[in-house]
Amino acid sequence: MCMLKKIIASSLFLSANLLAQDVFITVDQFGYRPGDSKVAVLRDPVVGYDSLLSYTPSSVINLIDSATGEVVFSGAPVAFNGGAIDSVSGDKIWWFDFSSVTTPGTYYVQDASEASKKSFNFHIREDVYNDILKAAVRVLYYQRVGIAKEAIYAGTEWADGMNHAQDTKARYFLDSTNASLERDVSGGWFDAGDYNKYTDWNGNYVETLLMAFLERPKAFTDDYGIPESGNGIPDILDEAKWGLDHILRLQYEDGAVISVVGEDEVSPPSAATGRTYYGAPNALGTYSAAKAFAIGAYVARLLKKDVYSETLADAALRAFNWAESHQDSLFYNNDASHGTSGLAAGQQEVTPADDEVTCVRLLNRVEASFRLYQLTEDPLYLKIFENNYTQFPLMNGWGDQYRYEQHLMFLLYRSFKDAKANIKTEIDERLVKLMNKSADFMGAFATDGYRSFIRDYNWGSNSAKSSYGTLYMRLAESGISGIDPETYQAAAPEYLHYIHGVNPFGHVYMTNMSQYGAEKSLTQIYHKWFDVGTKWDYVGEGKFGPAPGYVSGGANKRYAWDACCAKYDADNSVKGCGSVANNQLCYAQDRPIAEPSAKMYKDFNAGWPLNSWQLTEPSLGYQTKYIHLISRFVEERGKDISELTTPIKSSVNKPLPLIAKFVGNKLEIASETSVRSVRIFDVNNKEMMRFNENRGTLSLDVSTLRAGVYGIRVSTDKNTITKILAKY
Repeated sequence: MCMLKKIIASSLFLSANLLAQDVFITVDQFGYRPGDSKVAVLRDPVVGYDSLLSYTPSSVINLIDSATGEVVFSGAPVAFNGGAIDSVSGDKIWWFDFSSVTTPGTYYVQDASEASKKSFNFHIREDVYNDILKAAVRVLYYQRVGIAKEAIYAGTEWADGMNHAQDTKARYFLDSTNASLERDVSGGWFDAGDYNKYTDWNGNYVETLLMAFLERPKAFTDDYGIPESGNGIPDILDEAKWGLDHILRLQYEDGAVISVVGEDEVSPPSAATGRTYYGAPNALGTYSAAKAFAIGAYVARLLKKDVYSETLADAALRAFNWAESHQDSLFYNNDASHGTSGLAAGQQEVTPADDEVTCVRLLNRVEASFRLYQLTEDPLYLKIFENNYTQFPLMNGWGDQYRYEQHLMFLLYRSFKDAKANIKTEIDERLVKLMNKSADFMGAFATDGYRSFIRDYNWGSNSAKSSYGTLYMRLAESGISGIDPETYQAAAPEYLHYIHGVNPFGHVYMTNMSQYGAEKSLTQIYHKWFDVGTKWDYVGEGKFGPAPGYVSGGANKRYAWDACCAKYDADNSVKGCGSVANNQLCYAQDRPIAEPSAKMYKDFNAGWPLNSWQLTEPSLGYQTKYIHLISRFVEERGKDISELTTPIKSSVNKPLPLIAKFVGNKLEIASETSVRSVRIFDVNNKEMMRFNENRGTLSLDVSTLRAGVYGIRVSTDKNTITKILAKY
């Protein structure tokens, strides 16, 4: 019985995925910047669920201009690794390099001898990732707690009323009947697919957003279509402030910061009316809060927001000092042995006795001290690192994708003017050796057929993809002898291409991105809002699917259903998952089984016992790392920091009215603010026309468009609006 059902489940996975997956030529579905390398990955699946498919490229592959149908470039595919099977994907792979094509336009790659073998459409242009960055940042708006999602910002599909107003009167979990301990813990973001808020991780998200801004401020603009758009401040900073304001509410007068907040979870979020609970402060979360406060104060000072900067600086010092005097303070949530079962989902505490975890606790302490050094320029804050840096794995000759934050910590230290020369030299030597090791990082980069090597396809592999890409950009800029800038800069965008479609599934690892040009993006994720059975469950059949832009966890070679599913009796009795009905849930959907590492994924949404959260759950950890990476490759349209210090008269920022209509063979557009671009999509979300303008009133020639229904996407100085119009 068990073996038969396993075979059936595996066959279902095969058939379901073959229907959705027939992609032999993979490209970045959004496109490429003109000056970047551009390589399509052609695949012949040999091992895995799709092994019954077959494709051997012909000797000529063409790049086609989709507007004219003309061949603009031809070349021969180059076999990867001498034609050997790529071990992590199970595919034989060829590369088709068309980097020499730099002319802006819309293209696809096609086999010259087999026309049905072609890629999705993609663009070549300098601003190809700008809208994608906006979509990724807007996910944080959808994840906001304690705010109504108005249709004007969220879109009618994902509009929702006020959620979790009860956060203003949260109770302490271990003394839940004591009304005197009620606190306002409102604001912040849903952490992932769950609605809970974890201070340690929230501090990381704020820091990552602000690092991205500090590294490339002009990459960010004020027109992302969130409530703060139009206030003169880049929207990524408004989003970071949303997170900071929440953490400020969690701080006690003595500096301690609440470690975790547990939220009621139903769909939609506005329907969650159960009481909110919080946990006690701990050193881990309070150090992370100090880090976020300090970097926030530093950025606010640069923007001459002096009052807010002083507020954050005071909070940072109080948090850091409390954590320094309470380094052994712990709070375990959702732990029966500590009486906290049911308080949030993920465990935010770490065990000090574990040497590896000790580095996590020390890392928070060092990162907080580094941000306070940036703020105060007091070299005493560097002593914590200088007295402890040899405890980190890098100094003992090893490191990997799980030490990403530690690698950034070492790079940050060596950038400080008060850093010690001998320690900088030691860091440089260790980093060069680590990057060149044959089993990881740049030393193993060429061994990956999909051109984006990571050591381990574990839970959250897409986060690792973003981490590698960003690390390579930081190393390219480091000036470290032994790190070739051009090599690292060329490698970094390949990780973006992987997330955008250059992977064994040929899909974009982001949700619902058809309106942004993706022809195959994720239709489902594991998320309490977009839960099974809701109108947001998946894209299609009259359902909206999840909001656009969520980055999922990605391929996970350790994915497994619940252990109870393997405990069937031959007669399918109630043993195993507790009942016949529960047992049947094990086979309610197909799932990946024993696939090659990079194929251990499925676009599905299922709770216990199939546990799809191991693959498809998003996380703001994944999201902010992706934002950090993609921000390095957008066209700079924002302002430099020095240009952002002019006082803003008003923060009123409702999107301005916009009128759009077809009049014969003209598309007439009137806006109270300048229109930057107009994009026209057909019913299959294929981009038909694009106009770049800088005027408020437009009359555009659309005589080449046939009669039909079109999506008109207008980006102005204030926001982006999509309208559905019929042309007669």
